Parts: sequence; structure tokens; C-alpha cells
Amino acid sequence: MFDSLDVPVFDRADIVVAGGGPAGIAASLAATRLGKSVILLEQTGSAGGMSTNALVPAIICRGDGVRTLCGNLCDSIVDECTREMGLPKSNPGWQEVDAEILRRLYDRRLVEAGVKLYYMMRAADVVLKNGRIESLLVATQHGLRKVCGDVYIDATGDAAIAAFAGVPFDCGDAEGKTMSPTLCPQFSNVDIKAYRTSRAAGHGDRFFWHELLERGKAPLPEYHFVGVCSYGNGTVSGNLGHIYGANTLDEKELTNAYIEGRKTAKIYHEFYRKHVPGFEDSDLTQTAPLLGVRESRRIRGDYQLNGTDYRNRASFADEIGRFSYPVDIHSSTIDPEAQKRVEEVIRAMRYKQGESYGIPYRTLLPQGVENLLVAGRCVSCDREIQSSIRVVPGCFITGQAAGAAAAMCSGSNVRDVDIARLRDWLRSELEVYLP
Repeated sequence: MFDSLDVPVFDRADIVVAGGGPAGIAASLAATRLGKSVILLEQTGSAGGMSTNALVPAIICRGDGVRTLCGNLCDSIVDECTREMGLPKSNPGWQEVDAEILRRLYDRRLVEAGVKLYYMMRAADVVLKNGRIESLLVATQHGLRKVCGDVYIDATGDAAIAAFAGVPFDCGDAEGKTMSPTLCPQFSNVDIKAYRTSRAAGHGDRFFWHELLERGKAPLPEYHFVGVCSYGNGTVSGNLGHIYGANTLDEKELTNAYIEGRKTAKIYHEFYRKHVPGFEDSDLTQTAPLLGVRESRRIRGDYQLNGTDYRNRASFADEIGRFSYPVDIHSSTIDPEAQKRVEEVIRAMRYKQGESYGIPYRTLLPQGVENLLVAGRCVSCDREIQSSIRVVPGCFITGQAAGAAAAMCSGSNVRDVDIARLRDWLRSELEVYLP
């Protein structure tokens, strides 16, 4: 971090959001609804993060089986995407999505809302003085520039802005090992009807993979097999394989993860062509341009949401939403027993219909900085509940609350927000479930 730096100002707004994934999108749209000017900085060429650039093939768990939890921002986006895909309605539990449609949809929503949107713009550091961020330093085509605002929202997923500002954080387990990432592949020219027919008869991709594992013939020692989702005319994206032992905050290891991910995608494609009905003539069209990172930094905030809160279906006076996705800690090791436990934990900790846990506003407040909020997978929480809150609807919940709070805070101090007013607005304007 810097306490001063003499570089030109690139742009300024009331609120500056770093990171254009679901949390950053939701934060930007919520803040503009409250009449604030917003700059959204995204390091890639499109918004959406994991749901577009990482080709994560489905948006899951928007509700608790009884009611919608995420609110109308997330719901309306998924509904619009599925309509453009030619589907009669969306599934709130598990909805396959077309990443290209989502990209256009996010563009349109952000531009129509009046967000100042900048793609290919990476935040590189902060200028911090007396516990306040004065500006973000961004890498542009013309060198370092400043982006200035009154309030800043870190929706980078890696808590990069918070880390630049000196906010303490945790990362991974007690040894610093994180959930293994995935580089999702996309296959085309798939006979979707043949694939679905075989799967309905009990002979899907998971069946064939585990059969090979039992015979010692699987091409990779991968017990936690997730699978593929279909969309369009013969296209599927696969949440396939894990890159074990990769620290995605280390530049060299991150580079190696992309290289290994592309090798792994080819191995999986060969498996599908050889063993899975409908994939005989398929092509490996691409691997995702963005690595599917599940876990890195988690900030230390005014409250750390935790596994006990999950088990207790906790409620909080300052909660800004509720969520119900189960604990889903992907293994950080190639050890088959550790991989097998992943799905066992999911089954054991899955809520009953209508159950959820609260997310307090304090989880968005990083220690030591007055005008910074954090949203998305890097909010203040322990590793256990982070594995729940990290999925797309959870990121919408924390993102839209951060955007609304940034617009409402008095004197740009994020701890001066009127919580009752914030909750009322989220409930009435965004239809967030808040009992």
C-alpha cells in the first residue's frame, strides 16, 4: 500500500467496485438503484466471473426449497438467461446456464443501470491514509492510474483490495492449503439426447468413471467426480477434475494450474469420447479463460461467520440475507479417502427444506479500514461456511448488501449504516428473504 502516490486520476465516482463477478455486479446494480455513481473495474473482458469466464456450468441453490433467498436481482438474471436459452422456466435448485448469454446479459444490465464499466482493468494497489482508502491504483494501457471514490467494495474474490490495505486475513486450512481449483472444459457436437437417455437408465458419466476407478483403469485418481451440464445445441461445460496442491495466490503455481488444467481437460475428453454415450463425435472446444478458484483469502472482519452458525441455523440482528447451500469443501489433496469424504460431508450437512442460516452485515466489514466493504467468497468467515457461501447466489446476497450499504453509509464510514434501513430496503426493493 502507499500513503501517497503522484499518478494521474483515471476516473472517480461515489462508489468504486473492484471485481465484476456476481458479487461485484450485484453491488454495482444495488448502489445505482440508490442513486449513487458507480465505477466497476473488471480484470477480464467480461463480467460474471466464475459463472461466465470460468465456464462454471450451473447456478445453484437460489432458495431453500420453500422460498427464494437471493432476491430478485439474481433471480431475474437467471430467469432472463434461461428464457433466451429457450427454456420455459428456470430451476431455483440447479439451473444450467449459457455463459455467452450471461455475458451479454450482464453487459446490458450494467450499462442500462448507468454503471461506469471498465474491462481489462486490474487493481494493483491502494493509496491508504489514516485508515481510509483514498484511491485504487489500476494498471491501464498507459501505466498506473488512480481511481477515486468515497467508498470502495472489494469483490475480487481474492480479497485483493483488502489485502493491499493491510486487512488481516486467513487462507485455507490450518496449514494454508486451499480447496483445489478446476479449469472447466467445454465440449461441442454432443448428442445430448443420447447422453440423457443413458444417464436416466443409470449409465451416466459418473457411473462409467467410478466403474473404471473400481477396476483400477481410470485415467486419473479422481474420486470426487462432479460432471457436466448441457446447454445450446450439443454443447456442454464440465466441472471436471481438480488441480491438487495449487496455491492460486502464487503466480508460478497459478500459471502451472492453467497448464495442468488444459492437460486434464484433454484426458477427460478422451474418457467421454470412449466411454460415455452421446460424446463419441464430440470436440473439446475450449478450456475456460479463467481458472475456477474455490478458495483463497478470507478477510478478518467485525464478525467471523462459522461452522457453528451453519449447524445452528443462526440468526442475527444485523443479517442482510440468509443462505442454505451445504458445506462443500473440495479436497486439497490427491488422497482418495479425503476426496471421498467431500460428498459424504455434503450429504451429512445438507439442510432440510425451509432451513437456512443468516449472514450478518459485520462479515462485510474488514478490520482497520473505514470506507471499505468486502463481498463474495472472501467475506469474514471460517473455512467451513465459506465453502457454502462461495457459490453464485451467496455472492449476490453479500454483493447487493455491500452495494446498498455503500450507498447509505454516513460520511463514507461503512460502520455508520442504519441497519434497520438497510434491511428494509433489501427486503422491499430486492425481495431478499429477511424474517
